[in-house]
Amino acid sequence: STAMILEQIIQETTNRMNRLQQQESENEVQLNQIRGDIDEEKARSQLLRIQAENSNARSKMEGMVEAERVRSFLTELGEAFPDMDMKTKISIWNTLRKEDALKAISTGNAKLYFTPRDVNLSIENHDHTHDSGSSWVDGVQSTDE
Repeated sequence: STAMILEQIIQETTNRMNRLQQQESENEVQLNQIRGDIDEEKARSQLLRIQAENSNARSKMEGMVEAERVRSFLTELGEAFPDMDMKTKISIWNTLRKEDALKAISTGNAKLYFTPRDVNLSIENHDHTHDSGSSWVDGVQSTDE
């Protein structure tokens, strides 16, 4: 009958409209999730940029402090020893920096290994019962003859 066919058409149209509304709702939820992800990534990117800027500024300040320490040290050393050349001043500075590094390492659990060259190590034989004097430097025996 015609009424039954019309009822089926109306029911099918209603079902189709409901499915379309449900799909639109799901699409809207997905779109909001994507927008939220985009906002989160933008915020994360901004945070990383700010952290990098702060790290760079901190490093720059630390570098300026270190440069001032070096300048002050060299100036004071130059005033105390006016005849000392720059190479010697820098050598003294580097020696003191190595001492600072050793102090820093010694407070932790780090292990430090030195080679004979690192410490300018020499082993000499001062046995006076032999006529020939010999010494060992960097693993090589030399004689004083």
